[in-house]
Amino acid sequence: MKAEPLNIEVKYNEMIIITTDRGATMEYRYDIALSYAKENEDIVNTVYHYLKAENITAFFAPSSEAQTLLSGQNQRKIFYRIFGMESKYVALSVTKHYVAKKVPMEEAAIAFSKHHGDGRVIPIYLDGTPLPETLFDPNSTNYYCSSNEAEIASLIANRIKLDKQPEQMPKAAVPPAHAGNTMNIHDNVAGVILSINELNLGKKDD
Repeated sequence: MKAEPLNIEVKYNEMIIITTDRGATMEYRYDIALSYAKENEDIVNTVYHYLKAENITAFFAPSSEAQTLLSGQNQRKIFYRIFGMESKYVALSVTKHYVAKKVPMEEAAIAFSKHHGDGRVIPIYLDGTPLPETLFDPNSTNYYCSSNEAEIASLIANRIKLDKQPEQMPKAAVPPAHAGNTMNIHDNVAGVILSINELNLGKKDD
């Protein structure tokens, strides 16, 4: 029997998005899409380059790859498609600027409408500003608090690798995401940089 279409209507600041069919098999263009406010672009740019070093495909709007995709196209429509359908995960770099701006909040609404609380929308609170309760359950533990680029990239890389290799790294073994702003740091570039920085700090204290 043919699957009935699943039409999801999402409203945020009068924006309406209609999404996909119930039975469709998704082929993702990106492992993760990075949503942020312009004021925080430098931090996200560094995170993006750490992720590239881990061979993680990330959508970051200013990158040359993204600019090629966006060139000559209806950018608003492409952004909706990427944050809603073409990225397996979405990271929201949340700050006071993020929650005050229409476009980042629309991206967040699109991502949440697609993933329906399956844990693949990852809020990262850079300055402690939370998402509105209308979008994100304040009791959820599926968020991180950090403004350190290497730490953010490391936690994203580990999260994606857990999904790709569940038999090697059971999800049940991972501590809560928000606990003490700590992470499971495995073999990734950002994690190595964090370890080196910690060693250097220890030498200064001696």
